[in-house]
Amino acid sequence: MIGKLIKHDLIAGARRMGNIYLAAVIACAAMLFSAFLKSGFLRFLTSSAVVVIAFIAVIVTFVSVVFGANKSLFGREGYLTQTLPVRTSSLIFSKWLTSSVWVIISYSLAAVTFVGVAIYWTSENQDGAEVYDMIYSLLQSFGIGAESVYTTYLIISAVIGLFNACIFVMFVLFAITLSNIRPFHKLGSFGVILYLALTVFIIQGISYGLESLCDITLIIRESGVSMSVDAAAIDEASRTGALLIGFTGVYFKALVTVFIYILTVQLTELKINLK
Repeated sequence: MIGKLIKHDLIAGARRMGNIYLAAVIACAAMLFSAFLKSGFLRFLTSSAVVVIAFIAVIVTFVSVVFGANKSLFGREGYLTQTLPVRTSSLIFSKWLTSSVWVIISYSLAAVTFVGVAIYWTSENQDGAEVYDMIYSLLQSFGIGAESVYTTYLIISAVIGLFNACIFVMFVLFAITLSNIRPFHKLGSFGVILYLALTVFIIQGISYGLESLCDITLIIRESGVSMSVDAAAIDEASRTGALLIGFTGVYFKALVTVFIYILTVQLTELKINLK
């Protein structure tokens, strides 16, 4: 049953967001076609359209996640959804998983779009390639790591970014659930924003506090990747051109997300106020 539930939620998301992704595909096709026309204005117009559509896709996806989950769990559809022969934990998990998938797709689309447009301009435009080489040479002159270090840093940062996006979706579901419980439901849609902001602020604040006490840091060098909690070693690595990524906040948010998931399930089962 959980498989059917996930499939249904994915299809519902595709219906809500299909048009914006179709527009992105059309814009990408137009950008590629403009490369053969040798028109600078058309190249600028199509590449700008691709970037704008990708940015809009992220916003549309986030709005769809919020309103779609609120409608299907706690709106009119909620009466049907809550009577399905599945556990509440499965309902929340399905909403989290499918919403995370769409958020990841939208972020990936935006990232691929920005990189694609950059490559599109630097590969076909000598001035663009020269600017890229100048920036890279400038970074090298300041002793900042080699290209292989940047590549590893970007890959790991991208994975952490997707992980944080999935965590954020769980925070959204918790805020939506809280906004449908007495007396928190009095603020309506504004309550979702308020409770989400408070949740993120509190968790992020605790995360920063833990990082100041003991920051588990990933050190990325040309010679390889390592973990360290030694402040002196981390400072030395930074001075020698290594790039650093803190992991204390990542571990803490992962643990908190499990707790928030359990709390969301319990609130949905015991305290929910269906409209």
